[in-house]
Amino acid sequence: MKLFIICTLFIVYSCTPIIEKNKTQSSVKIKQTEQYPSLNIKNLNKIIILINEEETTKQIFYEEFTKSNLINSINDEIIFYYKVEDIPEDKINNSIIIGPTKSEDLLPLKKKMGDNNLILSLTNDLTFIKSFNEEEIFFLGMSPFFHILKLKNELEDSTTIGVLYNQNVFGVRVVNFLKNKFNDKYIKSSSYTSRPEDINFAVQDLGSLIQYDAIVLIDDSFNYKNVLTSLTSNNNIYQYDKTYLVDNFLEQRASISSFYSQIKRTYLKNSKIEEHTTPHREYFYRASINIAFSIAHEILTTKNFTNLFFYNDLGYLEIKENTVNYPIIFK
Repeated sequence: MKLFIICTLFIVYSCTPIIEKNKTQSSVKIKQTEQYPSLNIKNLNKIIILINEEETTKQIFYEEFTKSNLINSINDEIIFYYKVEDIPEDKINNSIIIGPTKSEDLLPLKKKMGDNNLILSLTNDLTFIKSFNEEEIFFLGMSPFFHILKLKNELEDSTTIGVLYNQNVFGVRVVNFLKNKFNDKYIKSSSYTSRPEDINFAVQDLGSLIQYDAIVLIDDSFNYKNVLTSLTSNNNIYQYDKTYLVDNFLEQRASISSFYSQIKRTYLKNSKIEEHTTPHREYFYRASINIAFSIAHEILTTKNFTNLFFYNDLGYLEIKENTVNYPIIFK
């Protein structure tokens, strides 16, 4: 059987396949709480998987796919696509869609959809959430947008917030998302590139730092260290314990010096990130894949859906506001 699976995956890499069943064990357990009423769960009867053609993405996906209990439990076919345009023009109906893995594929995918579908998106860009009905999409990837949601309690008593962010499309989206969530506060934002002079200018553009109750630093690169240095340069010094770094777990914590560890940054509540040998992006990608498989398996085998489930490394996780409520804290 293992040889058959390996052969099947070689075929999958070269064409759009229909995957046959295989016997395995799931690492995610579902615990029943409440059903989403607007979606007709009982009519969902097939699975469509949409992932991109990047080799690493495919390899990780199929590694988790062949270990899941999804294949063994589903009588109907599971169809793979690597491009949205490869999906037939006939409208998708009554389908569970796992993917896409690229945010830019979400809106083209929506145009292919008909009635009663559920997207288990492996992307993490929550700016697309308003383009879909509330009951038809869940974002399963770990997301800096989700970190912003977690900051709401941290910054509840703040009235003025300074924001420094890496100058790219994703940085702009995260900042706009933050401004929307904290629209009752005064927010001044400034962007920078990797150039030291740009970083210094961005900090100076905020004006007197003493006016801010908190500073949010949005950066998934190593440039954040230069930004922190600039925050403590000259006479314009800002307290690190009032600085929040949204970095999407860029590096394992064992490499953080005491100088940079003073700031408040994202951690996993129930797991020690410094003990992880798998890079954080791969870790959360594998987690989102397995969560998608578990949800799909639960729906197709029980004709029911619950929003609370158990994941081996992260404990009980909840689907809340269309996202996975990962156990993120700032410390």
